[in-house]
Amino acid sequence: EDIKKLNIPSTPGVYQFYNDTGKIIYIGKASSLKSRVSSYWQKSATHSPAKFSMLKQITEIKWVETGNEIEALLLESNLIKKHKPPFNIVMRDDKRYIYIKISLEDEIPTVLITRKVDKSGKYYGPFVSTTAVRETLKTIRKIWPYCSARKLQKKPCFHYQINLCYGICAGLISRKEYMDKVIKPIMLFFEGKKDKTIKNYELRIKNLESGIMNYESGSEEYEKTENEINSLKYKLINIRRVLDHANILGLEEKYANDVIELAKVLGLKIVPARIEGYDIANIFGREAVGSMVVFSGGEPDKDEYRKFKIKIGQGEANDIRMLKEVLERRFKHSLTPLTPLLKGGVENPPSKGGLGRLEFWPLPDLIIIDGGKGQLNAALSVLKKAKLDIPVISISKGEGLRSAGAPDKLFFPGEKKPLELPLASPALHLIKRVRDEAHRFAIIYHRNLRSKRLNH
Repeated sequence: EDIKKLNIPSTPGVYQFYNDTGKIIYIGKASSLKSRVSSYWQKSATHSPAKFSMLKQITEIKWVETGNEIEALLLESNLIKKHKPPFNIVMRDDKRYIYIKISLEDEIPTVLITRKVDKSGKYYGPFVSTTAVRETLKTIRKIWPYCSARKLQKKPCFHYQINLCYGICAGLISRKEYMDKVIKPIMLFFEGKKDKTIKNYELRIKNLESGIMNYESGSEEYEKTENEINSLKYKLINIRRVLDHANILGLEEKYANDVIELAKVLGLKIVPARIEGYDIANIFGREAVGSMVVFSGGEPDKDEYRKFKIKIGQGEANDIRMLKEVLERRFKHSLTPLTPLLKGGVENPPSKGGLGRLEFWPLPDLIIIDGGKGQLNAALSVLKKAKLDIPVISISKGEGLRSAGAPDKLFFPGEKKPLELPLASPALHLIKRVRDEAHRFAIIYHRNLRSKRLNH
């Protein structure tokens, strides 16, 4: 009821939670401030212990409206950097923040996502959500088509073919023109100077309109200037339209809500913060590999992905035995690193017996296996042996059906019949995204090993 009295607007923006000493304890962004802030106090909301602790401390809520969702993302980043709210640190699951880098040191400067800050280049951030940053860069590219090539080449890049690069990669425009038209406006935008960017365009249009009066109508100079004016006016309209309709935070919020829906459908005790997906790829047992992908908050967390080259039974063992091997090796890494022997490092073959060094991986809150009942039972047997109580499900298509239209079947421990969720179910969407990503990651590794074998 108190939240309703605040009259929070439904516009994009950034919200700040304060404690009783007037300190900002959390900063967040939203595509709709009203629905996002209200969601913290909904009865159906499932919170982590950290969130519960935060909610108890909130005594005041403030917000800043922004013109669009990308501006909300940039403002959130700047405010977190400035105020360093304690719960932003606690609730990011110890993941490193990401940055947007403009690689000014490259022959062709480009825009990248990175977690590492070097001495070269220009950096913006930190940002919490990889998804929101990726969607932002897609939007930015529609306005200022930056090139990803980084070096000059003989032919224009793929993005040039679809009008998302001016062709600097093939020398079709100069570096100076590319810097003026693309990189400098992007830098101004990320520095929060959108208004300055727009004023620059408006000033150029005004100057050109004054200058065109000096040319004779229909002359080459007149036509060239008129085209440039029209191009700048279109660019100005496009900047406003693209930014105002960019749906970058909505996607991130949808993923987070999908996880809550998944917890409800599966009857999980907690909303899974970390979901692990597994798949096996091989041809008649050859070049057999396993993949482990990780989703955090409904988003792929690629730094946590792991791949496994099957060690035993190449050419003999079946997919179920291979899956068991992968899971057994994975859960060796769930050992609490109590001794110096187990701290740090990666899984190394011991030279003279013993365990070797193990990297410690956090335990998942849910495991999703690509397969049917056999794969599910294999996973359950490994978990039982490791004395781990982790919810696990498997997902498979009907026999011989791999088409997109075939219904997916979910297998649960202790249930004889599989569950078929409606195609529109957010929970099914998330399960399929994890399964498809595990499949993609396994296939890439498998193909790499095959090509290495064939080339030797």
